[in-house]
Amino acid sequence: MSVAEKQNDLTTDVEQVAVDGEQDDQHEVFKTHVDGENYRTVSWYSSFALMFKVLFSVGVLSIPGVFAYVGALPGALLVIGWGLYNTYAAFILGAFRLRHPGMHGLQDMAYIVGGAWYRELVGILYVIGYTLVTGSGFIGTATAFNTLSEHGACTVWFSFVAFIISTAVASFPKFGQIGVVAWIGVVLLYIAVLILTIAVGVQDRPFLAPEGVTDYGYQVVASNTTFITGMSACLIIFVSSSGTSAFIPIIAEMKNPKEYKKPISAAMGLLNVTYLVVALVVYRYCGIYIASPALGSAGTLIKKLTYGIGLPGLLVSAILCQHLAAKYFFVRILRGTEHLQTKTKTHWITWLGSVTLIGIISFVVAEAIPFFSTLIGLVGALAYAPLAIIVPMTLWLYDFGEYRKGNLARRSLWAFHVLFIFIGLFMTVGGSYTMIQTIIDSYAAGTVDHAFSCADK
Repeated sequence: MSVAEKQNDLTTDVEQVAVDGEQDDQHEVFKTHVDGENYRTVSWYSSFALMFKVLFSVGVLSIPGVFAYVGALPGALLVIGWGLYNTYAAFILGAFRLRHPGMHGLQDMAYIVGGAWYRELVGILYVIGYTLVTGSGFIGTATAFNTLSEHGACTVWFSFVAFIISTAVASFPKFGQIGVVAWIGVVLLYIAVLILTIAVGVQDRPFLAPEGVTDYGYQVVASNTTFITGMSACLIIFVSSSGTSAFIPIIAEMKNPKEYKKPISAAMGLLNVTYLVVALVVYRYCGIYIASPALGSAGTLIKKLTYGIGLPGLLVSAILCQHLAAKYFFVRILRGTEHLQTKTKTHWITWLGSVTLIGIISFVVAEAIPFFSTLIGLVGALAYAPLAIIVPMTLWLYDFGEYRKGNLARRSLWAFHVLFIFIGLFMTVGGSYTMIQTIIDSYAAGTVDHAFSCADK
């Protein structure tokens, strides 16, 4: 082949790649070949930070405490099992999006599978879930402020400060603009968790253990687990890595959405290893004497140090969840119009109005409901179990329904996904019952505070 022929072949290949890229772009929600703002600016490693930070928040501070309900071995198996499942479910979502271009969120995928009613149901669950988790981030940030200031002000005021900061940062319309914030949150909260893990390992005894106590309650398998405590542990561990529905809007703003496997693999791998190591170490050295959140388990000095370092990380979680919930309304309202990527008056009113509305609702609900922490568990059962278990399984069955009549391997794979739909229903019903019973027991014990309380939630 002559040099000229090779050059012609190379030119043809480059032109074909360009054509393919334009064809892919036509199907995406956010276009790169249009007049207006380019939303597709997120690299795969920035996507990793965004995905990891959405999940890596209060969960890592809650899991060590629930090991006391079930013991070290069952707790570790739950972390590994749910971690592997949620990773697999995330890959199902990414692959479905690749096979069906143009998906911005889980609600779009639900529309393909079940029509308008399925889309609306999934959309409602998605918005409720991420709105309340935003409120949880406000509460976590207020707790950090309380610790550092030794309750220098009412918790409500600290939550309001968190609401103001979160709303301001979440108002940047593109994930690419808050990628740096996500990295800061990841690094600082990870450092805080590492300090806690090392501190509990080198201390003489658990800080919260009464004087004279030598048995700290560590058990390989807990001997007094009930359905309520076991289901609570299962639900909390599941929810801590179940926010994979947030990955789809992030992938929609990647420079190359086809690279979705890289950030998912990195985020879920690091997340699950961290959960497992931190939970096992903290539970091994503290036993049942673990603070909630766990940052207070190693003494006053370490508590202030870890909250001081991790405070931005707690706030960034609220920022990302507020942004995700607001982006749902923004895209739903402006999709297919020139206002989606053009900075018109309609564009800014819709976007800033969505961000502010989500922030206000999150703040009011978090402060007005006196059993908010338990409400988050209830939302985990009612929202995240369907979003992370039932919906991904229905997506897989939609694309591979013919496996039901295939060979033994294919029929087994089909049955596996059907089984997880029933597991999702069990988590939804069983988890809801557990959380409702917990709320009833709290009222009976008189431990429920009043609305807009100045105490830590």
